[in-house]
Amino acid sequence: MTAKPLENIKVLDLSWVFSAPYATLMLQDLGAEVVKVERPVTGDRSRFLPPFTDDVSAYFFMLNRGKKSISLNLKSEKGKKIFLDLAKQFDVIVENFVAGTLEKLGLGYETVKEVNPKIIYASLNGFGSDGPYSHLPSIDGIAQAMGGLMSQNGLEGGQPLKTGPAVADALSGVYLTVGILSAIIQRNNTGEGQRLEVSMMDSVFSILEETVIKTSMTGETTTARGNKDPFGAPWDAFQTNDGKWVIVCASGEDRFTNVFTGIGRSDIVEVYKGGDMTAMSKRAQDLDYLNKIFAGWAIERSSEEVLKFLSDLHVPAGEVKDVKELIQDPHLIGRNMVVDVEHPKLGKVKLPNFPVKFFTNEIGLRSGDTPIEPQIGEHNAEILQQMLGYKESEIKHLETTGIIFNK
Repeated sequence: MTAKPLENIKVLDLSWVFSAPYATLMLQDLGAEVVKVERPVTGDRSRFLPPFTDDVSAYFFMLNRGKKSISLNLKSEKGKKIFLDLAKQFDVIVENFVAGTLEKLGLGYETVKEVNPKIIYASLNGFGSDGPYSHLPSIDGIAQAMGGLMSQNGLEGGQPLKTGPAVADALSGVYLTVGILSAIIQRNNTGEGQRLEVSMMDSVFSILEETVIKTSMTGETTTARGNKDPFGAPWDAFQTNDGKWVIVCASGEDRFTNVFTGIGRSDIVEVYKGGDMTAMSKRAQDLDYLNKIFAGWAIERSSEEVLKFLSDLHVPAGEVKDVKELIQDPHLIGRNMVVDVEHPKLGKVKLPNFPVKFFTNEIGLRSGDTPIEPQIGEHNAEILQQMLGYKESEIKHLETTGIIFNK
């Protein structure tokens, strides 16, 4: 097995809760050494998020397995000095405070660059460091709303809806990872570090698909359309007689023709046939009607029958699966995406694995692994001794004066 891609990269991680910790988790899976810098006593707020077993947050464990932790009072002068001394020995700093927070503490990029010109200083925040919203705090739901996703999500004419999982957090974390990896490559080429920033609102806005260009070209405001799409028919989620739901995305005239011919409705094909824009627009305009016809056919059959019928026609379709089904799904298990790990307090836990598959080495988790999350300040002594040469007596003094904290 070859070395992991980021095996020699050190990340000083000031981030908390989900968005940026998701990025540093990916960096950790790719081989980087990630050291969390947490506030004394309380640490990362996600330590208090459910579910819990024996006062251990599985949420925190999920995002911070394999990382190290030091607890450092960054409001104190000594704490700031320790942070800057550490920054000299790290490749990347990651933070996700409201824009300008670390600058106010005297720990912004320009200050860090003075002690380490090669540092990659990566920030993730709600709205970026410039613009009229830059001072505002944000969490996932706010970013989904202000970035446009909520306006596109939900049923036609209904209340705007955010997605269940925190998509804005995860998406901005992925973008941050891409930015950091790109900056590492550029530094390898030029020897220069840099500052980079990801905004949650920017991230959400960037994935609104055709809605932005459509609105800019036509002036029309696009709205939520549920599970439907004007690119084909039938196109929606359909219930079957075993109580399950199947989503069907029959794009193009050939699939439209084959599906409705196959369910015995050649008359519908005759009315709506044609591969030109006029026929496509007519099918899109009458999509509710066409979906209703297919729904009447699907509800009389099992999900297995419906999916077999569609698969034989090479029509994209799939069962709507819940998480209980997914953690037992043979395809995900076969792809090593569902991993059983052992935790000393949480017990056996199933985790989603790193989704990028490298064929030269194994990235992420393996079933039977025993990853753990760090306790607050668990690695204070190790890091201060090994990286900065502190003596035990000096570390003890830092603890008694509240500069560092070890739970």
